[in-house]
Amino acid sequence: MANEPIRPLISESSTSESTTVDVVLSDMRDKTVTIPDYQRDGDQWEEPTKSLLIESVINNLTIPAFFFETFKEEEIEKNAVVDGQQRLSTLFEFHQNKLRLVSSDEAPYLSPSSVHYAGKTYDELPASFQQTFKKYRLTIIKLRDLGDMRLEVFRRINQGGTPLSAQDIRLAYYGDGSSAVAFIRLAGIYDAERPAAKRFIETASGKYGISFPWENHLGLETWRDWWEGKEIAKGQTASEMFLWSLVAAQVDKLNSLLENAEALARINCRFKRAVDEALDAYCAQLKYQAANPDSERLLMETNELRERFFPHFGEWIEFLLGQKGISIQVPKNRLVAALIGAAYDANVRASSLSDQQWTNVVEFVRRPQDVARRLAFEWPVSKGRWDGKKGYRAQLQAARDAIGKLCG
Repeated sequence: MANEPIRPLISESSTSESTTVDVVLSDMRDKTVTIPDYQRDGDQWEEPTKSLLIESVINNLTIPAFFFETFKEEEIEKNAVVDGQQRLSTLFEFHQNKLRLVSSDEAPYLSPSSVHYAGKTYDELPASFQQTFKKYRLTIIKLRDLGDMRLEVFRRINQGGTPLSAQDIRLAYYGDGSSAVAFIRLAGIYDAERPAAKRFIETASGKYGISFPWENHLGLETWRDWWEGKEIAKGQTASEMFLWSLVAAQVDKLNSLLENAEALARINCRFKRAVDEALDAYCAQLKYQAANPDSERLLMETNELRERFFPHFGEWIEFLLGQKGISIQVPKNRLVAALIGAAYDANVRASSLSDQQWTNVVEFVRRPQDVARRLAFEWPVSKGRWDGKKGYRAQLQAARDAIGKLCG
């Protein structure tokens, strides 16, 4: 440490540029500005929110800056959108006449001249508004040479406004190049008709040859009904639930990775005992396995996820949330996932349980502490840390005891 040079973590500072909407949209068409496949779904914004953004632009009101990560590809400068994806998607959609602004009754427009744009598409706008839209100047902050700090920078940028969730960022950072991480995102889709879901299903099929696992599955309707319309569903929470079930099924293997400093350095992942860092490490290991086919297969890969784990997961969802547990609330998703993962590890199939065993499971999901005391096992209440007597690792290990007591 004493001999290491003292220097900033990132060698080159970010730069700020100003350019027009017309130029950025042209760059998007040319693929020199791209939105990563694993970024937040572009259709999370409601139509009134999109319309108010367009109103700001065509009236020269200020909107927040955009963050691009700049890199070279075959000597051509390219930019990946780090923050501002939904705003850029909305601008592009409007310019392509795929967005019609809502009426004045549906959005609190500020301008008295909204009569000239409310309810209109881009082509229907007066020429003065079209011109203002194209010439509106966007502030672009370009990030370069982030190296190992890329994930941390990504997180810090997204602390303000409507931030990306930890799972959004995790999929963005570790998803590219890993069919297993792509499968985790696919498993979290509950409405395949949403435009963003359709786009990703097509991307996963073309890039990795994997299909939407819920297609034609009996549990899809239950899965969709459980998540649809819930505020908690935003930010890839459903895919995080699937990831959590995987962690529960392989908690000891993941913990061995987290306790191995050399292994963490190999996957370029830091671990300071936070549970989100443990989930990062799980996905980082999947990405490492995909990039290094001769390396140890520490965690489940795509074939096992598709052919064994997902059928198990889907069956438990179908029975527990559909047939047996209709009043289980979505905030219980991690607890449900822990039981599903523990059941996979113990080879306990949902279809094999008796009515009394299902009663035990549902009661435990609703009141875990009370049922754990009655059945004489400990259920730690975790608060964001991975290890320790009340860490999530202890809780996931306790899930195996729970499955044994509830289903034995």
